[in-house]
Amino acid sequence: MLSYQGQGAGKLVLWYMKIRKIKILLFLGLFVLLLAVASFTFVYFQVSRETSDRIQKGAINRIIFSESPVYYDDGKSILGVFFERTHRKYIQYKDIPPVFIKALIATEDKNFFKHHGFDLRAIARALVANIRARKVIQGGSTITQQTAKNIFKRQRRSLKAKIKELVQAMLLERKYTKQEILEMYVNQFFVTGFGRGLRIAAQYYFDKKAKDLDLVEAAFIAGSVKSPNRYNPFTKKTEAEKKKAMRLAKMRKDYVLSNMLKMKFINREQYLTARQREVPFKQGRVSYRLNVMLDYIREQLESEYFKKILEEQGIENIATSGIKIYTSINKEIQEGALRSIRSHLPLLDVQLSGYDEALLQKRYRDLANERLIKQEAGLPFLCQVTHVERSIRNPYIMVAWDNGGGIIDYKGLLPLADAWIKGRVGKWAKFERRNVLEFLKHFHTGDLVAVQFVGDGKENGKTHLLLTEIPTLEGGIVVMQAGMIKAMVGGFFDRFFNRAVDAKRQLGSIFKPIVFTAALQLKWNNLDPLVNKPDLFKFEKTFYVPKPDHKPKSEKVSLAWAGAKSENLATVWLLYHLTDRLNMSEFRKVVELLGVAQKKGESYFDYSERIRDKYGVVVDNQALMEAAFEEAKKEVASDIIFGGYEEALPTLGRLHYRIDKQMFSPDRPEEYEIRRLSFTELNSENFEMKERLKRIKELLYSYTQQEDPRLEEIISKELAHFYVKQDTSLVERIVYKQNSPSSGDSRLVPIAIAGRISTLEKLAAQKIWIDGVLPSGALDMLDAQVKEVYERLIHYRRYDPEVLYKISDFRRLVNLLYVVRLSEELGVSTHLDPVLSFPLGANSISILEAGRTYQSIVSGKVYRLDNNTSSSMVPIITKIEDREGKTVWEYTPSPQKILSTRISGQISDILRLVMEQGTGRKARNSVRLSTEIQKEKVGITIPTIGKTGTANRFTNSSFVGVIPAPSGEPIPLDFRKGYVVAAYVGYDDNRPMRGKKIAIYGASGALPLWIDTANAIVNSKTYRDHLEMADLVFSSPSNLTLTDRELLPVPVSSISGLPLGQAREEVTDHFPKVLSYAEISGDSLFLRRTFEPLGGVHNEEEN
Repeated sequence: MLSYQGQGAGKLVLWYMKIRKIKILLFLGLFVLLLAVASFTFVYFQVSRETSDRIQKGAINRIIFSESPVYYDDGKSILGVFFERTHRKYIQYKDIPPVFIKALIATEDKNFFKHHGFDLRAIARALVANIRARKVIQGGSTITQQTAKNIFKRQRRSLKAKIKELVQAMLLERKYTKQEILEMYVNQFFVTGFGRGLRIAAQYYFDKKAKDLDLVEAAFIAGSVKSPNRYNPFTKKTEAEKKKAMRLAKMRKDYVLSNMLKMKFINREQYLTARQREVPFKQGRVSYRLNVMLDYIREQLESEYFKKILEEQGIENIATSGIKIYTSINKEIQEGALRSIRSHLPLLDVQLSGYDEALLQKRYRDLANERLIKQEAGLPFLCQVTHVERSIRNPYIMVAWDNGGGIIDYKGLLPLADAWIKGRVGKWAKFERRNVLEFLKHFHTGDLVAVQFVGDGKENGKTHLLLTEIPTLEGGIVVMQAGMIKAMVGGFFDRFFNRAVDAKRQLGSIFKPIVFTAALQLKWNNLDPLVNKPDLFKFEKTFYVPKPDHKPKSEKVSLAWAGAKSENLATVWLLYHLTDRLNMSEFRKVVELLGVAQKKGESYFDYSERIRDKYGVVVDNQALMEAAFEEAKKEVASDIIFGGYEEALPTLGRLHYRIDKQMFSPDRPEEYEIRRLSFTELNSENFEMKERLKRIKELLYSYTQQEDPRLEEIISKELAHFYVKQDTSLVERIVYKQNSPSSGDSRLVPIAIAGRISTLEKLAAQKIWIDGVLPSGALDMLDAQVKEVYERLIHYRRYDPEVLYKISDFRRLVNLLYVVRLSEELGVSTHLDPVLSFPLGANSISILEAGRTYQSIVSGKVYRLDNNTSSSMVPIITKIEDREGKTVWEYTPSPQKILSTRISGQISDILRLVMEQGTGRKARNSVRLSTEIQKEKVGITIPTIGKTGTANRFTNSSFVGVIPAPSGEPIPLDFRKGYVVAAYVGYDDNRPMRGKKIAIYGASGALPLWIDTANAIVNSKTYRDHLEMADLVFSSPSNLTLTDRELLPVPVSSISGLPLGQAREEVTDHFPKVLSYAEISGDSLFLRRTFEPLGGVHNEEEN
């Protein structure tokens, strides 16, 4: 009984405890709820006060119509404006197509007309989806919330910001109708840097008015509002990227259609019909004031890199953000580059094509109809001829346009007329008054002509004009300093298509310094001799015989001279032998760096399959024999010297294992020389020579015993293959030739039996030169060594390093992959093909990439926005501020060391030699800083370095050069901190720049543009303000620029660029000097070498 009562009391206690817990939980819950309500009420009223002004219609319109100015590097001058008010195209709700409203609701906010600003079910659904995916794949924001976010800028991403956004959405719903909120949203979503909203989207994507959008077009625009760049094919550079964007656009359109079908906005028949259609993109023009600079800045702002930065600061729609963008563009330099391209391109175009008035009239009328030509600063404009005064003494053309008229006098005619006469007669010709009447035949009353204002345009009360032309020839210019773009011109009009960035051109010899840089990294010295003769270069199944673009003056040149004189043959030879100076350990390291070594965990079978199938290196018996041959050539060299055949060494190095003679024409002497360098052919001839000589000696013995005329005839036939050749020292050499000598063998004299019997009897086969290439004894030594090396190699598996690393195709592959990888590290983002013609410009890149590459080479550093950004994003934006002036992001340069100063210094010196001794001589002393010293005008020559480039068939002319920048040190100028200017000219369709009497190459095409731009740089306020003029005026040119102390000036031959030697010391002042990594010990010059492969100096401390 007591036990039972005890149990009942216990249960009662437990029941009371449960009740107490429930009460506490209820109290806590009520407290939390009241706290939440109080907090929300507090936030609600706080946000209400904060937004009381901004929620008004006028304030919202100011945000919707807000502009984003872009500034030059002075932070004051405006370069341009994104979302400019003059380009706004507002659409009222009544004009929004119903099909678009349905598409938008189905995509962004299914319950838009039901909720009061936020949708709890959508938020919960998004939360569950994101938890399952473990990342954000869905958003729960309503259209009202998105509108609020764009109007009332969110302060970073946080829970507090999200709650504020929710309250702001509620306030919008209280203040405005659903239709008004939709109208706000439809006018503010981002489309492109020059516009926003539905009207811009319809015109930009489909070239039509918003009211004319069909179901497919409306569905696409509605689906693209959050990520327009993802689906926009017009902003993509390559065909692959465009196709991907169009594929994603169709998928997005189909997703919207599916939602519309679910919501019964469309029927199944409409859905199926629309689903089958592609998005019918047709780009329309949304502005006539585009320029490539703003396009490039816009592309960067739309990149994932900046999108993430802006979103972190609460800016998800830059169209309404009102941000300010500061850039590295210098106004003076930009205007100078524009002037240069607009003054030179018309003249070059007329030199090539003449002044074809019929063709020009058609083009000009088309341009006038498209309203592309307007009176803008520095840009030619079209006007109509009203009178032509055909007078030799006082010729002129009167012209008129909408708001005025002017005169083109003789002075205004002269530049274009001079270009015209050069195109007709030759580049040496000058226009004179006797040519006036002939030139004026091209102009008639009523014709359209292109003109530019001269100065302020007024002289003696008349508007004086300069006659010009709207060229079909195009070009581009980029200026960079310290990793940032200082100027960019994308073409004559500088709009629509950015030729500085997007035009991929073959830039010819511009690539050569990349090969020289690679060589210096891999233990070559810039005074090493290179073979500068025609030769055959074999790689896998291809054969390449490069052609020189001028007649070489020397068969051997130094590496530096190969650059200075732009020697094609020597540079290709260097690339072919790029890794020849490396020992096996060093070569192995390069192989590993390039990713063509056997990977950890990779089986021998998988590795051999990868090298064979991916890279095309097949190790068969032929490849093994060729590898043995190449190895034998190195091993046998000392034996050949001790055997008395040292004369054969230069030819030994050029010998090929096998050459297909059918590849060459016997009529071309240079190709005939290459044909003779086949080891297998020489070996075969060597065997035949020995057999023939043996027969001759046997016949001679019989002949001496009995002089038989028939024997003499037989011996003479056998002797027909033997010749005597005298060398320059008058020493006779016996030459054996299987075939009759060519016309180039004029010094070969047939051997006659008469008077030669005793000589022939004593003749040793080893001393006879086979085909005049190598002595028989040297060939025997080489043949024996080849067999010995082959026997060593066959004991290994074919793709083992001991064999593979000696295979010619693999070594050439490593050489080519190395220069491609180095190009990428230096700043080339375009895919490059690893081909033997690499140094001659077989690959196409942009001049922006060329400029960036030269900047990396000369400075030894690469600059990126961020270590994780694409190398194609070159810094141009320096700072972004929000609407209130707070810094959202700022660029902080953090250059990465890529080349040692000794390597960058040697390459810079090669580029100096180009200007002094080579193809850039026209630019020497052409860059001058104008100043006043003691009230007297002085022109100070600024030293420059650079490289010309001319593509095959004269399709492109390019020049990349560097102007040293003020150093802030006792030596006033420094190339490492300098301005890199890259320029090119060429037709967009890549047709040759050849006229009747003239052709445009590097020095005559791009170089004049480069010179003008360089002069604009050195005469800009920014440049001059950092200089002490007295230091420049009173310093010799050699003391103006910093040089690396490790480099020694070495006097060289002006013909070959090879060192002169100490015997010529007394006359070395008259010879050019090369800065080399070398030292002098006693009377000897020692060339020093360094092994700094890719990434070898990243951690080098700067001086």
